[in-house]
Amino acid sequence: MSDQTAVPQRPPRLFLRRLAALIIDFLAYGILATFVVGALTMVVPQLKDGVASSFFYTRTCTPADRDVMPVFAAIERDWPKSDANDTKISARLCSIDSFFLPQKRLAVVSESREGEEDGATFTRSVSIQLDENDDPVFPSPFIERSVSSLQLIAFPLALALATIFLGWTPGKRLMSLHVTPDALAKVPPPLPPGKTVLREYLKFWPLIANNLIQFAIALGTPKASSVAEAVAWLETAGTDQRAIVDILVLNAATLLVLFVWWVWPFALWRGRMLYDGFIRAYVVLRN
Repeated sequence: MSDQTAVPQRPPRLFLRRLAALIIDFLAYGILATFVVGALTMVVPQLKDGVASSFFYTRTCTPADRDVMPVFAAIERDWPKSDANDTKISARLCSIDSFFLPQKRLAVVSESREGEEDGATFTRSVSIQLDENDDPVFPSPFIERSVSSLQLIAFPLALALATIFLGWTPGKRLMSLHVTPDALAKVPPPLPPGKTVLREYLKFWPLIANNLIQFAIALGTPKASSVAEAVAWLETAGTDQRAIVDILVLNAATLLVLFVWWVWPFALWRGRMLYDGFIRAYVVLRN
């Protein structure tokens, strides 16, 4: 009689494959979502100023000539005066380029000074969006935040629909991965459609919750309709840091949750994440 004890077979972790699949899926969805947003601005031109890409964009800034563009004179005219002698004010012209979307241009004025007691450097800045004629425009931040939230909320649904109708997402296809309720079956069956959708939203719920809470915080912030209002709000924000602290705490909490939700399970569950365990699913290699 053998003294060896049978050990139940368990699927491998496949951490690097799953990470690569997630990155590929994110890139594919980012391109698709940016294209859709760009098409939306063509259909509804009124959204052009308020909509930006949430995924692929570049921001470049260059020093601006304050005497050429009147918006800089308007900003500095309303800028709150400071008694500090070491205050420095700089002006920059920034452009944001996105795939399939019109270029955005911003007039940015920043102030930096050293604290009197601890010597720390304090900075504050105002960004004013410009139109084609270099005149200031003030699109509703609600539009941009709404589009950004919708793009994130639609990401899990896009992955689920690709899995339901195609049998794979681009990342899982390239990495030869398959989601199944039976990891040891000779031909692993696919997850039912309902569990497929639930799994994707369970996977990304920390990011979705973070985005929705930031959306609620943004709704409570002042909305400028003129250069004077934007500069006045800057002075108010300098004395009320509650919103900034709330977002920093929220982001730190989200990183902790993501570590527990995405990273830590690989030390315990082979082939399964916490959300996989909730719906009894496994990620295995395709035959």
